[in-house]
Amino acid sequence: MTDTDFGAVTENAAGAVSDGTDLARVHAEIARLDAEILDAVNRRLALAQLAARTRVESGAPMVALGGETDVIRRYQDELGPRGSLLALELLRLARPPFSSTYRTR
Repeated sequence: MTDTDFGAVTENAAGAVSDGTDLARVHAEIARLDAEILDAVNRRLALAQLAARTRVESGAPMVALGGETDVIRRYQDELGPRGSLLALELLRLARPPFSSTYRTR
């Protein structure tokens, strides 16, 4: 869906949409996209945790700093300076809590 599907949405002080855009449809599409994003984030987290466990089991550090730098740069290039904040949060979410580790026994 593009912005032309919804028109230019403007609201007056009372919150009424002035161009006839179906605001409920816009909110429904946002909710659908949020569900897709959450699903993708959960899949990403599971893969990142698997990669970290695999690195530790092979004797490598849990975190590949070069890879993390690449992720941050990619998000920043695509989304601008705030993209790096999103990348950092995704990387943080993938790390285990301080109380747990990926040590093998």
